[in-house]
Amino acid sequence: MQSVVAKGKSIQEAVQIGIDLMEVTKKEVNIEILQAPSKGFMKIGSKEAIVRLTKLETAVTAEKATQVQQDQVQMIPPEKELHTASDDWFSKAESFVEELDIDKIEIQQPEMKKTPDHSSEELLLKNGSVWVKDGKLMMQPGTEKLPVVSMTKGIRLFRNHELVEEPVIILSPKDDYRLEAFDEEKETEWSLEVTQDKLKAFLHVNPGYTIKRTIDDLEPLPQLTLTCTEEKTIKQTLTEPMIKEAMQERSILQNIDRIELLRALRNEEPSDYTIARGVAPVEGKDGWLELKVDTDVKEGLKEGEHGKVNFRETKVFPMIDTGEIIALVHPPEEGSAGYSVYSESLPPKPVFPIVLRLGKGVKLIGDHVVAKEFGRPHIESKGQLIKISIMPKLLHNGDVNLSSGNISFLGDIEITGEIDTGMKVEAQGNLVIGKNIQGSVCTATGSITVTGNITASDVSAGKNNMITSKLAMLTGALKQDIDRIIAVIIQLINSPSFKTTDFPKGGLQPLVRILLEKKFNDFIPRAKLYVQLVREGRAKLDDERWKETAEQISNLFLTLSTKAVSIEVFTHLSHHLGALHEESEMFDESRSTIECTNVLNSRIHAGGDLYISGQSCIHSRIHSGGFMTINGSLRGGEAYAEKGMYIGETGAESGTPTNLAVPSGAVIKIANALEGTILRIGNRKIVLTQDYSGLKARLNAKGMIELR
Repeated sequence: MQSVVAKGKSIQEAVQIGIDLMEVTKKEVNIEILQAPSKGFMKIGSKEAIVRLTKLETAVTAEKATQVQQDQVQMIPPEKELHTASDDWFSKAESFVEELDIDKIEIQQPEMKKTPDHSSEELLLKNGSVWVKDGKLMMQPGTEKLPVVSMTKGIRLFRNHELVEEPVIILSPKDDYRLEAFDEEKETEWSLEVTQDKLKAFLHVNPGYTIKRTIDDLEPLPQLTLTCTEEKTIKQTLTEPMIKEAMQERSILQNIDRIELLRALRNEEPSDYTIARGVAPVEGKDGWLELKVDTDVKEGLKEGEHGKVNFRETKVFPMIDTGEIIALVHPPEEGSAGYSVYSESLPPKPVFPIVLRLGKGVKLIGDHVVAKEFGRPHIESKGQLIKISIMPKLLHNGDVNLSSGNISFLGDIEITGEIDTGMKVEAQGNLVIGKNIQGSVCTATGSITVTGNITASDVSAGKNNMITSKLAMLTGALKQDIDRIIAVIIQLINSPSFKTTDFPKGGLQPLVRILLEKKFNDFIPRAKLYVQLVREGRAKLDDERWKETAEQISNLFLTLSTKAVSIEVFTHLSHHLGALHEESEMFDESRSTIECTNVLNSRIHAGGDLYISGQSCIHSRIHSGGFMTINGSLRGGEAYAEKGMYIGETGAESGTPTNLAVPSGAVIKIANALEGTILRIGNRKIVLTQDYSGLKARLNAKGMIELR
């Protein structure tokens, strides 16, 4: 076989088909591109690649073959002509063509020379031909090659009554061929689903269809790709009785949307339809507390004649008289039920009343919370748990010194004078000091306001060193251990090998002692500390349950007793410890602020914001659980603020280290930052190597400290 014409989706594919038919290599043939492939627009006008492969004669040199190929391929733009050796010309040309954007260049088909040796009739005579007429496959073998057929979807080819599976078939005149176009049919796919809340039933429908195919007639070619014409018809096999039967099986009998159902049966596109709807329940409202008095401290900073801030005149604490109504307790409001697509009732979420804990100085009369004494209303809440009490106020005129003694008060304290060296003031509420704090210790669960300076002192507001804070940590650990002890006892009681008559006369206590000795070694030390703290702080604990639980713990675990104890006693103790632990965590430290003028050689801890209004804070360790503001300078020491800080000036020319720290999400702002100031944001640290004005430091997206 001296010559062959081959077609393919690409030039490479056409050439490969040709050399496979001729059983030669690329170097042994002359490749002539008769037609370049074209994508067309939206697959309209697309063309396949057509090449002619001619076996080289020995007299034809590689250079002549290359020149012939270059003369044939005129469609490639002149600026991209190929100049390569003949033995690797095709691979380079193929790479070149692959890089071309066919849509952006104008392909000029070469004008084919009509010669007797290359006429269409001559080609068909040499290469053979195959065509389709009235659905029948016809073929004529060539003198040098046999025709080739490529299959397509929807058409089967039988050779001698056997189905041919190959995608490309070389036809032989010795075989009998038959074409068959097969139709396609798909049933409607559908499903019925109900949402998790049972309020909607969805019908998913993907309509079926039938496809009728007819084999196309095709003109004779040496290589032919079969095609067929398709006619698609929607075939909706889903019926209304089928849907209703499925709904009945799912007990969806009411609230059916018939209009949606009919749309599902008529639509020709895959879609979802809501064919049944329920009604959502109307939710109720939990009980709530309506306040009748103002409980917020009024703020407002004002400067006096000499530029100093008089905090006593800017903080106004709300006070109420005896018999005044503090709040009104509202009961919960029930919701109304809805119904599902199954016609079953959907109840609303349960509603809960408030759990009211009455502290010192308050009384519940009907649904009114009334003050029994004069003082400041104090309200703490967590969820439905609300605690109300009256914080009495202690007014101390003058200084706190050796003559007055230390002051500890369950309520607010106001001191008009100073606090001298070595003295201690403790307030279970707010603390207001009219002058300076010198060499003393001051603590408060609420806010601390100091008109003057703090020098060589330890001042904390809301810091977790109060008696109730220590007890709160113990209640959680004790409750957890007691719950585990109860679980072990229940498991033992339910064991088939154990009988309740096996208990000694002392009840559960012998078993509990074994558990404490073998499995709960830390329980006894915690229990002893709990009882000790309650006894030491008896005067400061206004809730009798602290004392009751301490007595129960002492009787059950710390003393020897022959009295029989049931599991209900342990359960009751666990319940009370849990309630105390939950209530003790209600305290909001954001209200535990500290405000003063200047600070020197002191330790300051504020659960909330910290505000230093004067000229300086020197060699001190200060901590704020909120935002820190220092109007003046910060020289030496350490400063940490949970929510960020603003400082007028940081650092010292003497080189004394000044450390500033905030969490990773906070920002440090400094009006004037001196060289040597140490900034720590999250786990990152930086030492300023120069002075900055208007500095703003934060972590960037890469987790590095960014200075602006």
